[in-house]
Parts: sequence; C-alpha cells; structure tokens
Amino acid sequence: MSADPSTASPLSAVTVVFVTYNSGAVIGRAVASVPAECPVVIVDNASPEGTAWRAGLSRPVDLLEMPANAGFGTACNVGARRAATPYVLFLNPDAVLDGETLPALLAATGRYGDPAILMPAILGENGRLMRKEGSILEKVPRRLRLSPDEIAGDYCTRFVHGAAFMMAREAFFALGGFDEAIFLYHEDDDLSLRAIARHIPIIVVTGARVTHAGGRSSAPSFGQTFRVNRAKMQSERYVLEKYGCSRPTLPQIAKLAGGCVLALACLDLHRFAIRSGKMAGCFDDVLQTPSPRV
Repeated sequence: MSADPSTASPLSAVTVVFVTYNSGAVIGRAVASVPAECPVVIVDNASPEGTAWRAGLSRPVDLLEMPANAGFGTACNVGARRAATPYVLFLNPDAVLDGETLPALLAATGRYGDPAILMPAILGENGRLMRKEGSILEKVPRRLRLSPDEIAGDYCTRFVHGAAFMMAREAFFALGGFDEAIFLYHEDDDLSLRAIARHIPIIVVTGARVTHAGGRSSAPSFGQTFRVNRAKMQSERYVLEKYGCSRPTLPQIAKLAGGCVLALACLDLHRFAIRSGKMAGCFDDVLQTPSPRV
C-alpha cells in the first residue's frame, strides 16, 4: 500500500547519490548518516574490491554496478537518472551528513526557489571549514578571500564543491548534468561555469553541514596515484580548452620533469608518481574522452 502523500516526510523529496570506487571502508558511515526517509542510490564504478560491503549497510539502497569505470561525472549522471525524486544530493562516500543538513537545504529551496545549486558548509573532521575559493579557470587571490568570521548566514559563490551539493533533478539535467567527457576532477568547475552562464545561483547554506571524513578506502599504490594524476591533467587540459583558456604545454612539461627529478633525488616515490602522472597527461590527446582506469 503506497504512503499517503499528505503524510510523507519532506525529506522523501531528496535522493542521495553516491559514486563509489573501492569505497567499502567508508561508504557504510556515509549511508548511515542519510535519513531513513531519503532514497539512496549508489553507483559503483566497477570497483576491483567488489561490492560485498552492501551486506553491512544499515539501510536498503539502490545499488547500480557499472560494467567498467566510466568516471565520476558519468556515474553521477547515471545515479541522478535513476532517482525519482524532485531533488538529488550528490555526496562523496567519505562525507557524513549532519542531522539538520537536509532539512536546512530543503528550507533553502523555499527561500531561493529553483533552479539553484545549494551546498552545505563542508567541514573537516577537525571542525575546520573547507571552502572552495577558486578553480583552474578562475583564481581568487588569498587577499580577496573571506575569513570564516566574516561569514554570517547563507552566501553566494562562483564555485561548486563536488563533495556535496543539492539541485532540483530537472534543473540538473536541463543544465546538461556533468560533462561526461571529463573522467575525473574539474567536472564541478565546468558545472559552475555553465550555471553562472545561465544565471543559476550557487548558494552555500551555512545551516546545513557535512563533515568530510577524509577517510581512504585503501592506501593508494604508485600505479593508482600515477593514473589518477594523469586523469587530472587530462581533465584540466580538456576544461581549459573547452573555455578557450588552454595553456602552453612545453613549459608545463619542463616544470613537471624537473619535479620528477627532484622527487627521485629525495626518494619520494609518491611525489614522483604525481608529477610523472601529470606529465603523461600532457602528452595525451586533449580531444579524447579522458577515460583511464584508476
């Protein structure tokens, strides 16, 4: 028997969408923070570790298992298409909702209307505010950034923080969703620019809070670090070219090569993996869809 719409919780209007990739160590905590009234969709990007963690979840979820790692933005779009609610909240699997987060975000829809991109305040586990204040396309000098004690109430920003944001589902797809040519990183920068171009406000709702747990599902290997940073450079080059802001490649390669030499001299293999991965990304065809497995 279906529930009476007049008695349904307002929270049932929001589907929380997670994208996982070897996230078994953290996803349980994230899912447990979602109110029971909210549907949960998890899109797993063909995690090598599998999805046996599903059996340990505290509540039912709709789990979609991708046949291959399609990238973060593509998986988010898949999850949003699966949702059947007016709103979708995209949440990282290592993030935890505060009890008042969703009520505060829904209350904000009444104040600001649709379409709007609504973000909670994102805190580190130490309680420190984690604000996104710039992108590869728009640098914000430190002297122009607000300090936490200058923030009183909700405020508009130009930057979507992909770790947690809510939007009307129809508005998200009317905006084009995430650009699926971006495999990993900077998909939120691209979404921000498209929202601004359409005069869609990006609003931080300070009464809504999310703790970014910062947990890692597994210690990154040299190969994984290399592949992630290669994808990051591919995405950076793609987004910059998309908006006519491409940069000379040779100076960047030279700088990264110098960083590789220094990392090797210091026997810092992690830093070498970062620099060499980014350097490899400089040689990839920027017109290709960035789609390495990470």
